[in-house]
Amino acid sequence: MIEVCPVCYRFLQTIYDKKKMKEVRLIEGQPCMSTYHKKLTDR
Repeated sequence: MIEVCPVCYRFLQTIYDKKKMKEVRLIEGQPCMSTYHKKLTDR
């Protein structure tokens, strides 16, 4: 199970299929576990 922030969750929905999205859980107020987080949030 991967816990991700809303930004990463929306991104993952565009690259993962439904089966893979079952492994992803949306969380808020906790550190994001997505490997894409830094790239998505660093501007």
